[in-house]
Amino acid sequence: MTRRTTAADAQQLKEPWPEQWASFIGFFVYLLILKSFFLPLFIIPTGSMAETLYGAHAMHTCPNCGTEYAVGWQQPPDGGDARAAYHPVVQCPNCRWREYYGPPGSLSPMRAQPDSLLAEPLRPAAGDRIFVHGWSFDLPFARMDKLGPQRWDVVVFKVPTDGQTNYIKRLIGLPGEKIELIDGDLYVNDCLEPKSHDAQRSLWFPYYNQDFPPRRTAGQAAYCPRWIALDAGGGWSGLDTRVVRLSNPARIPAVIQFATDAGNPSRPGVIQDVYAYNEPRIDHPGNVVTDVRLSAEVDVARLGDDGWIELHVTKAEHSFFARLTADHWLALEHQPNGAANRETWDKCPWRYEDGPMHLALSHVDGRVVVEVDGRIAMESTRAQYEITPQKAAALSAAQQPPVLRIAGQNAQATLRHLLIERDVYYTSDVRVTGGAGYAVQGHPTTLAANEYFMLGDNSPNSLDARFAFAGMHTDPVGPHLKAAAARPEGEGRFHPGTVPGDQLIGRAFFVYWPGFMPTTPWGSGRLPNLLPDLGRTRWIH
Repeated sequence: MTRRTTAADAQQLKEPWPEQWASFIGFFVYLLILKSFFLPLFIIPTGSMAETLYGAHAMHTCPNCGTEYAVGWQQPPDGGDARAAYHPVVQCPNCRWREYYGPPGSLSPMRAQPDSLLAEPLRPAAGDRIFVHGWSFDLPFARMDKLGPQRWDVVVFKVPTDGQTNYIKRLIGLPGEKIELIDGDLYVNDCLEPKSHDAQRSLWFPYYNQDFPPRRTAGQAAYCPRWIALDAGGGWSGLDTRVVRLSNPARIPAVIQFATDAGNPSRPGVIQDVYAYNEPRIDHPGNVVTDVRLSAEVDVARLGDDGWIELHVTKAEHSFFARLTADHWLALEHQPNGAANRETWDKCPWRYEDGPMHLALSHVDGRVVVEVDGRIAMESTRAQYEITPQKAAALSAAQQPPVLRIAGQNAQATLRHLLIERDVYYTSDVRVTGGAGYAVQGHPTTLAANEYFMLGDNSPNSLDARFAFAGMHTDPVGPHLKAAAARPEGEGRFHPGTVPGDQLIGRAFFVYWPGFMPTTPWGSGRLPNLLPDLGRTRWIH
């Protein structure tokens, strides 16, 4: 027979109150230790790491193409009218349509002019809240492989200008290395340094998505992104829709090309380091970016005996191809300008009878990569193709846009989710007074022992190591580093533009609460966003 629990038994099962208080205190101490040393929490204050991480921002949907994007947000200046929130000119990253909230004619001519007015003010949201590994940069972990600081990590550190403020940037330079930014890329010890696979996924920025074709040309930016047929009767259709089709039974290639110039459709489309997060600048439209990725879901219905379909990307005088052939091969091919024939760098088997495949061709960091269904199938080697610092400097001066094409012969196929992405471009447009900047083109920086170099992903709008983290009227050497900056060379001297190892806090690894906005006097007057946008919780790479 089961014995019934009595009140006396229940009283005996309860912990005495001193033990309950001890358990509570122990749990509190555990949380304190966890937060302080293992998982400290931070909120992103600015947009210097966009699009990887958002500071204070607003989400907006373009009325011209339907693309949703984040816009940087600024609190009104101290002493200003708290109700007069800052109203940026917002620009769609997909079609460059510009909007502004305010009475017509109220915008200063010194700012980029809008194509239309916003129906209502943007609704601000706070920066991303993140977890940080607070232990992996401390001894003995700092010197352990894969635990200590690694290139391309997103890192929280104490800024050298005061030693108190927490900054978050991407670590790109390690102790003892010579660092130089040339044509938007990172050179380490005079060799082009490719990004890690995880970092590169975060640093591909969507540039033009055929799933969101624009209805009108962005007149203020003089920008009209689209795919155009280079021959009138080539068999391409649906170029202004989400689904592009090829039906070309001829043995003559049918070619389409990406274009952005409304008046000259045959001119290759310009690709620049434009960030929707930043307000467009009329004095600096952007740098030409030549590291791009072209991708699409390809569904081949038929290939004739000599039929093929290919993606085509150029870098200066080099052309690269990812070609699907009727004999069931996917080939990575290369042809310099002026050469009579192509050379096949690599190939792998492929069967179009197996159904649609997601195919991507990219040129990034001196490598040519072919991806199938999100995995690398083939890539070039340095023996096949390499960009030296001298060549990169010449490419930077030329500002020659890449050519992106898709072609087919004796083929019938459907292309969906056609997408162009661009790589991050680390700009050398320095804005410091009396200096050329740190590690920018023509001015390399060599890191001493225990020094690190940090850059923001939003390169045109990041106060980072290129500027010694200092504005025009800020001393780049904080009080805590004055003595180290005065030491003789080679004796633990601090160099502006670097971050000492003992100022690193840890690696950022997870966004746990994006988009929360408490009630503020400069908000929109609506209820605050009390719940996170769970669709944007994510790992940080």
